[in-house]
Amino acid sequence: MNSLVQEVESRVKKEFWNNLDMEFIDEKWDGKHFYLVITSDKFEWLSRIDRSRKVHTLLNDLLKDESIHALRLKLKVPGE
Repeated sequence: MNSLVQEVESRVKKEFWNNLDMEFIDEKWDGKHFYLVITSDKFEWLSRIDRSRKVHTLLNDLLKDESIHALRLKLKVPGE
């Protein structure tokens, strides 16, 4: 597992630990284009936009320095 994947997984687990299910997929096998699926109770009562903002804030530095060039998100609570 590469260090970028480990870093993202560590941050997500720390922030969204409650009832967490996560997949972080390198969509193009190039280490730059990712699909992140997070299921967590921490998203309850948040709009889709607020969920996305929360994740983008968490990974902002990795997006800015283009460690992650493209990030597709699916953010949900259990049962969705």
